[in-house]
Amino acid sequence: MKYKVNNSVSIAHADNRAFLNAMQAKGIVGVHAMNALPAAITASNINAPLGALNYIRPEAVEVLTAPQVSDRIATASKNGVWGNKSVTIKIKEYRGTTSPDDGTTSDGLQAKTNYENALRGVYYYTTSWLATDLEEATVGAFQENYRADQATAAMRTLAIDRNLFFFTGVDTNGDLPVYGLLNDPNLNNYTLAAAGASLSTAWADKTPEEIYNDIVDAMALVNTQSGGLSAEGVSNGRGKYILAVASDSEPLLHTGNSFGMTAYKILKEQFGDKVDVVPVPQFNKANSSSDVFYLIYTGEVPTILNSYVEMAKAYPIFQKDSVVSQKISAGTSGCVVQYPMFVARITGIS
Repeated sequence: MKYKVNNSVSIAHADNRAFLNAMQAKGIVGVHAMNALPAAITASNINAPLGALNYIRPEAVEVLTAPQVSDRIATASKNGVWGNKSVTIKIKEYRGTTSPDDGTTSDGLQAKTNYENALRGVYYYTTSWLATDLEEATVGAFQENYRADQATAAMRTLAIDRNLFFFTGVDTNGDLPVYGLLNDPNLNNYTLAAAGASLSTAWADKTPEEIYNDIVDAMALVNTQSGGLSAEGVSNGRGKYILAVASDSEPLLHTGNSFGMTAYKILKEQFGDKVDVVPVPQFNKANSSSDVFYLIYTGEVPTILNSYVEMAKAYPIFQKDSVVSQKISAGTSGCVVQYPMFVARITGIS
């Protein structure tokens, strides 16, 4: 649902009451009395005192919660509460084989599902904004709200780092690890793309048909790893594929042959909206100086968790003489691959 907002005033202004109420209802913004310290709200993404909201316009909240590249691969999900040092995520893999049945054997009574609990760390990070009366007066001459812009920039900084940590993880200095999509230990090894007619695996040397075949090969690999579950889910409309590809190589999906056909067009003709293409800068030169792509099947239960503890925890406004400042913190537990069998990693495309 869209809301009409006035970004020239604070989120607490009467003009933005509907927007603020909606953010509160979703647990994104918590408002506290000005004379009270901000108590923790475990279900919220932002814990902010009313004083902070005087300088945070709706634009700042929109920047923080706007979808990043990581959110197109896996929807951001809240796991844990502020202060947690770790989170436990269940990893599940369907297994099992059949055996001949002569009417008397009971060998079919075997485990069909493997479970593993992944213990992941939590990384807390912070930024802040600061304004002086001199800066506000100078910028105010250009009819700009300096404090609001500083708060928006701080929110943008948190959003950018949350996106980065999803892909690369982050060093926790010896504490429990926070992994990213590039280094989650549950993932299968990279598979080298097939060589084309030019004997090269690089997409720049391949025809659109050969690039398309690389993607179909990845689908077949995911289907084999999952025992046919991915193809069944896509055909029944219960799931779809996400093609996360290095942003430097993604334009090659749109390179046409002499007939104007591109790998992207073939892909869409065959699969339509059952495949989403997501360019990922972090996949450039990600494996042995080669661009990579991931083919991910995601169904009713997310294949990948984009896990955070808090998107933003805004502390009270601090004022000393002519300086006003505010600390804003966040917490992440990175990327957790719940179903490794639904992910194929392909290298050698550049």
